[in-house]
Amino acid sequence: MKKIKISSLVICFLLFMLFPDQVLSQSEETQNANHFFFAVSAMASPAQTLVHFAEFREYLEGKLGTHVHLKQRRTYEEINTLLYDASVQMAFTCTGGYLAGRKSFGLEVLAVPVVKGKTAYRSYIITGKNNPATTLEELQGQVFAFTDPLSLSGRIYPVATLNSRGHMTKDFFKKTFYTESHDKSIEAVATGIANGAAVDSLIFDSLYTLSDSFTKEVRIIHKSREFGMPPVVVTPTLDKETKRALLKILLGMATDPRGKIVLQHLEMDGFAIATPELYRSAILLQKQLKE
Repeated sequence: MKKIKISSLVICFLLFMLFPDQVLSQSEETQNANHFFFAVSAMASPAQTLVHFAEFREYLEGKLGTHVHLKQRRTYEEINTLLYDASVQMAFTCTGGYLAGRKSFGLEVLAVPVVKGKTAYRSYIITGKNNPATTLEELQGQVFAFTDPLSLSGRIYPVATLNSRGHMTKDFFKKTFYTESHDKSIEAVATGIANGAAVDSLIFDSLYTLSDSFTKEVRIIHKSREFGMPPVVVTPTLDKETKRALLKILLGMATDPRGKIVLQHLEMDGFAIATPELYRSAILLQKQLKE
């Protein structure tokens, strides 16, 4: 009997006709096997954030030997949604966003940025240069800008502080609103749209070095105690081998010539492993939150 040779194309066609969902699923898995996705929240305005992390994306791609894609989102909740459904495997997020993700779906810290030798930062309460207020409580009855609902420095700290003193923000302030980034909050105060705001010390200090920055038009009237640095996080479903590879890359950047340049542009010294106590003060602060 004559042997019949069936081409691989015909076989694929038959499989598709009989099991279309399975074939498409396998195709998607193959396509994504050589792709890595990470996200960055807009601590600063989206354009500025993209410029800073585009170079990091290229560096990570070279080290991983796979296609790396950067996703940007406006809010920390959107970042957590991407991590929850594994649309991204890693993200640079805020401390409050990490704590919310850890509680709801087991979000994990991979590493912590080191900035000026420290793995901690603060919340700054700012007001306009001509505003006579010298404390957070003296901003009562005025307009206040928050950055994001999950931001530790940009919302949780001032709200928890007022709550612990018997105030609710809806009654304390004349009006509140969200700017979605720390530089926009600074701008809102500098231009008189808001009378006060709470911002990330890292962003403020970085912008203050620029001669044309809006930071020159505001005053810091209060600095919080230190909190654990906004971390690099990974989805809990990420395999251990990839986690180890990512951690090795981040920890090795400070001693790699190309990595040093990328870190310099990100205004970081390097990355470190988070200690168990690093986020204790932030967790305690959240317990004071009543709204």
